Amino acid sequence: MEDNLNRIQYVILNIMRKRKAVDHMHSMSCNEICEIEKRCKVTTIYKHIRILENMRYVKKGAKIERAFGYILTEKALNLLPKEEMEENKNE
Repeated sequence: MEDNLNRIQYVILNIMRKRKAVDHMHSMSCNEICEIEKRCKVTTIYKHIRILENMRYVKKGAKIERAFGYILTEKALNLLPKEEMEENKNE
């Protein structure tokens, strides 16, 4: 079954990928994502993170203060374009 992601979910995944949120050391909280994507409220980010978690695109990482951080899974990394990942390696 193919997962249908909406725009904000792609935006969240892209933010996490650009910040290299792929291990516990680089976990991102909903607040951190919200600071980057200023058009969304923390509650909106949290709602979509939960959806992405259920679809297995993200999983819980290290705790950040009192909240959980989230990291990308292999499924998410395989979904996102490879070209932009290569650009980030050169930065």
